[in-house]
Amino acid sequence: MSRMARCEVFDPEEVAIAHVYTRVCRRCFLLGDDPVSGTNFDHRKVWIEEYLQQFAACFGIDLIGFSILSNHFH
Repeated sequence: MSRMARCEVFDPEEVAIAHVYTRVCRRCFLLGDDPVSGTNFDHRKVWIEEYLQQFAACFGIDLIGFSILSNHFH
């Protein structure tokens, strides 16, 4: 079964609020302290924040809020 097109899900004439999240691959801790290697990857959180703000500006999206955790972000 295929997914519905975004134009069928969101009405372009209405304001919509969407909760979006993603996990990193294999549930690794790629965005904070990695308990296995002991390496800290906090610098990647800055990358994610910059990309979110850049994409929001490019696509005309109001980014209301976000949270970047060690193995996923909202």
